[in-house]
Order: sequence, then structure tokens, then C-alpha cells
Amino acid sequence: DVSASAGILTGNGRSQYDQQNYVQQLLQSAWLASQRYQEERDDGLQDVQKRLYSCYNPDTTAPGPSLPIDTVYVQEDGSSWDVIGPRKERSDNCDDNKGMRERETPEWNDAYQFKQQYISRNVPCVIRGLDNSHFAEISNQWRSKVHHSDDTTSGGNNQSRSQENIKKVNENELESRSSLNGTKINTEWFRRFVGNDTLVPVRIDNFGTRGVFNNEDDQKGELNGLDEEGRAQECETKQMKLTEWIIRCQKQSLNVDDPTNNMQSGYLKDWHLVQYLSKKQNAHSIEPSPFLPLYTTPIFFDRDLLNNFLHRYSDGGDYKFTYWGPAGSQTRLHSDVLHSFSWSYNVVGKKKWIFHVPTCHEEGDNQIISEKRYFEVIQHTGEAIFVPSTWKHEVINLEETLSINHNWITSACIDQTWHCLLLEIAAVEKELSSWDVIPKDDFEARENMLRGCIGLDFTMFTLMVVLEIVELLHILFDCANKDNIAHQDGRYGIEDCAFSIFRLEIVLMDVMRQPNMVLRLEVMLDSQLYALEFNELANEAIKHISLLKQVPIP
Repeated sequence: DVSASAGILTGNGRSQYDQQNYVQQLLQSAWLASQRYQEERDDGLQDVQKRLYSCYNPDTTAPGPSLPIDTVYVQEDGSSWDVIGPRKERSDNCDDNKGMRERETPEWNDAYQFKQQYISRNVPCVIRGLDNSHFAEISNQWRSKVHHSDDTTSGGNNQSRSQENIKKVNENELESRSSLNGTKINTEWFRRFVGNDTLVPVRIDNFGTRGVFNNEDDQKGELNGLDEEGRAQECETKQMKLTEWIIRCQKQSLNVDDPTNNMQSGYLKDWHLVQYLSKKQNAHSIEPSPFLPLYTTPIFFDRDLLNNFLHRYSDGGDYKFTYWGPAGSQTRLHSDVLHSFSWSYNVVGKKKWIFHVPTCHEEGDNQIISEKRYFEVIQHTGEAIFVPSTWKHEVINLEETLSINHNWITSACIDQTWHCLLLEIAAVEKELSSWDVIPKDDFEARENMLRGCIGLDFTMFTLMVVLEIVELLHILFDCANKDNIAHQDGRYGIEDCAFSIFRLEIVLMDVMRQPNMVLRLEVMLDSQLYALEFNELANEAIKHISLLKQVPIP
């Protein structure tokens, strides 16, 4: 009952609890924050620019940080965190938290503060410590310690070994020698639970270098996997048996610097592994199955509109991937699909990220702008990276690397996704106009084209936003009825939910103003009645949100 929830929060149910004024203060704070979203993003970018200027400006006398972004450490509870400070190179030991232990007692922050500091401000950060909480299980199962024998070690260091002998090296030695940091990929886990003969999607890079930059222009993303018109070139996807991939990956890692190696670079990416394992388990297969889930999404990255919607209402698609690449493999310059956020956790291995800093919404004359508009981050085993919406980046595996990656959409980037969708709608209309064969009222064809281009259509987006608002209103009601709202969970539950509701409403109002909205819904829902009812629900939600905003300023 959306109406009941809104009524209680705005005073109609004042007698139900004694802290009405406090709730109103939280609502007012959330509304003000939701109106400053563009200022917050510009502030975040300007902060990165200032720190980038300090890092690389030769005229700067004072020593600056080694990176223009934060590194944070998360406690074992998976939610309390603190900034470690200017990033320092760490050892490759995945359990190296010495720098955190040596600190004086830190002031731990919570998940809501993380969202406000990094996600709402749309700036990247490096995250350590999640392998002790959310990713402990998957790290346990997918990692294997290397125990080099004297024979293996000497063989690995013998520079005179011929190329022919390397090609003939047996599988166990390849696995042993491919690890550089004492931790390797537990390939036996994949052989057992995925299966040697299971086909996996390997991307073959047919152009450019094998993951190594040719020159400075390549490093800046220019001429790096782009065609003559500047569009990203598509890689060929080859279905390969898992056992073939394991051997190929290890050979590529060993020979990455060999100029005589003509093997095309392969990269197992966008692999829906967790989805595959879940379906396999649900089918009651007689084959061995691991204990699921292998990991839980960190609380910093919750309220995932995209994957939650797809899980509930689609045929099972998602944006949750496993990446497994040899040394030298790469993902070329891009920004993430649908202008979504993404996070990437290194289970094993080491990556180099190159972030290209966007321009501020309004760059003034008094802002400090670094001439260098990109910076590098080395991500080690056990570290996660938060990638903001619309930030272009490229990633290179410095050694054989296994990671899990999610794209997700929240209220903090919903306007960016809506902008992306509007651009695609305009592009579809332009293309259809040039064909001059599709009627202007054929909205099914238009929606199908949108899904084919970006995996999302107007109807899916509208449903996703409205259903999230309704769910958040119920959560807001539950939080407001807690006995002690001042308690951390109650306070930030209200503020976090209200902030999301107000941000979503801004986009929903623009969606409702779009021509032929109901007709699009009618075609895709295959019912005029459902389309009209849903349109009424969306309008009712907007009315109730307007009541939430009519709280007196304390």
C-alpha cells in the first residue's frame, strides 16, 4: 500500500511513533542531496583533477599522492570502511593488510557514507579487504598456493630452453610456472564443477598488439582497436572447450613477451559462469556442483535495478560475468554498457587499469585542470575496483588473471542510463526513417531494435524504475517504523531510500512526458488494460513522492 506508507511518513500517522520530526529531517536532507547530484559529480571530478595535477605536475614542489583516487580498506563485517590514504604499492601477498594494522585507531564509516563519497560523486576507488567477507568463499575455492619444486623452479628460470621445448611442456608445469605471486588459479575446481568439455566464450583479438601498447598514442586510447571511423572493432568470439582454454591461457601467459609467438590473443570474458552453475544445480544434474552462492554482492553496490529486474522478469539474462585472461590480454578503451556502474574483483592475478578522466559538466576558469587526462592503477589479487558511470577505461592483464565483474544500475546513475537510452531511441528513429518501410506506430519493431542494440528497451526501463520506487517506498515505511530510528540502520535506511526515491522520480517524470509512452507499454505488455493500469501506478507513485517532499524545513 504505497498510499499508507506515504501518509505515515508525512504526518497522517504521527501518533504511531515519537520521532516524526527526526524522520522529516532525514527526508529533507535526502531531498536536498538528490537535487545536488550534478554538483556532486563535478566536485568529484574536480577532486580527481586536483590530485592528478599534484601527481604529475613537474612544477609542484610538495610531494603529491601516488594516485589521484582513494584506496579504502573494508572490515571483516563487509560494511565498515576507512580510507587508507595515498596509495602505496603493496606486496603480491593477497593477505597483506599490514598497512591497515599499523594505523592508529581508524574512524570507521558505513555503507551509506561510501555511496555518498564514491558512487554519488561518480569517482573510482580501489577496495581492499572484501576477500575476508563477501568474496571469502570464492577466493578460497578459486585460489591455489604454488609449491615450486627445485626441478620446476630451475626449469622455469632456464632462459636457454628452446621454444620447441616450451611448446611440449606438460600441463602441470604450465600451471606451476604461470603464477608469479605465490597464488595461482585452481584449475582443478573448474575442471570438476564446470567440466573439461564444457564450451566457454573466448574472445579472439584479431587486431592491434597482443595486449602491449605500441606507443604513447595507443596508451591514450587512440588507434587502439578502433576502425577508420573511430568505432570500436568487434572481436571474434570462439566457443572453446574449457580444457583447451586452460592450456592455451597458460601458454599465452608464458610466451607473452616472445616476439616469435604468433598465437592470437584470447580472453575468456563476459562468461555467465555463476548463472551456468545455478541452472545446472536447479536441473538436478548428477554432475558435481559447488556450494552456491560463491559470493555475495558487497553492500556498497546494492539496490541493483538492472540485474534484479532481469532476474525477476526476464528469461534469465544478467550482467554478472567472470573474466579469465592470460598475461597481455586486454579490454580496449570503452565506457560501460548502458552508462552503468561496474565493479571488478581480482580473485587471482594482476591488472593494469588506465582511467581517462571525463570533463566536468561545467569547467570554470578557476578550476585546476591537469594536462594529463588519464592515470594508471595496478589492481592486485584480492582487490576490487569501483568503475564510475561514463568513465572510459582500458584494462590489461599483467599476468594470468581471474576476476568477477558486475555491471549494475542504481538511482545514482539512472539519469545517465536514461540519457543513453534516449540517444539510442533517436538513433533507431533515424535509421528507421532512412529505411522508410517501418510504420511510425510500429513500436514493437522499435523496442526490438533497442534491445538488440543495448539490451534494454523503453518498456523495460520504465517498468524497472517504477517497480523500484514502489519497493523503496515500502522499505522507507518499514525503516520509519523502527523503535529507534536514530540507530544507524534506521537512520541511513531512511536517508538512503529517500535519496534513491527522489533521484528516480526526476527520471520517471521525464519518462512520463515522452510521446507514445502508453502505446509502447501496450504493445510490449500485450494489453491495453495493463498499460493503462501501469501508467496510473506511475502517476500515483509521483503523487506520493511529492507528499514526501512537502516536509517542513527544521
